[in-house]
Amino acid sequence: MEGRGLPAAVLAAASDRRGGALEVAATALDGLLEVADEPPLLERSVAALLAGQPAMAPIWHLAQAARVPDPRSALAALRRRLAADADAAVAAATTWLQARLAATPGAVATVSHSSLADRVLAHIALTSADPVVGLVGADAIGPGALLNAVGTRELVGRVPTLVVATAVKLVPAEVLGRLGGEGFEVVPLEAVAAVVVGAEVLSPADAGRRAQELSRARP
Repeated sequence: MEGRGLPAAVLAAASDRRGGALEVAATALDGLLEVADEPPLLERSVAALLAGQPAMAPIWHLAQAARVPDPRSALAALRRRLAADADAAVAAATTWLQARLAATPGAVATVSHSSLADRVLAHIALTSADPVVGLVGADAIGPGALLNAVGTRELVGRVPTLVVATAVKLVPAEVLGRLGGEGFEVVPLEAVAAVVVGAEVLSPADAGRRAQELSRARP
């Protein structure tokens, strides 16, 4: 994608290979807001983000926000929700994990980097005991499966695992099928113990239904 004229924040988000999905989305949204009143440049910026981050569900959501009649308002609202939803998800996941560990003491296992999971783990006492529960983020959650780093499938098969996410990680099945790439794997939702979406702790089935409700949306 030709990068001339695109906001620095957009280029940074499109090429970020270390940040979590929400971190990348926040940077991307800051960049899109810079060009929200310039339709051709806004569309080029969206295309660059979709090409640069093909595995991240939040990028799909911000692409939709950028393509409504009033993109500035939609993007600004999405940007405000990112932080609030993330804080709520951290609180809900921390409470769930603490209750689980109180009933069955042990360690928490995880895979890869997730800004939400890292924040939750900061509230959990470290222990050298064997893992009794898992915690992962998700790059995308669809009606029947989630997309995350390789190693997630092994973890959820080894210990009951909680997925911590926000609403921008939910996508319909037709979108989940387009996401992914090297280093990612698809894991059946039914294999996890529960899914945190913002302030709510959902069953895998309920999380899947939330994702399916987005099927009428257009990327």
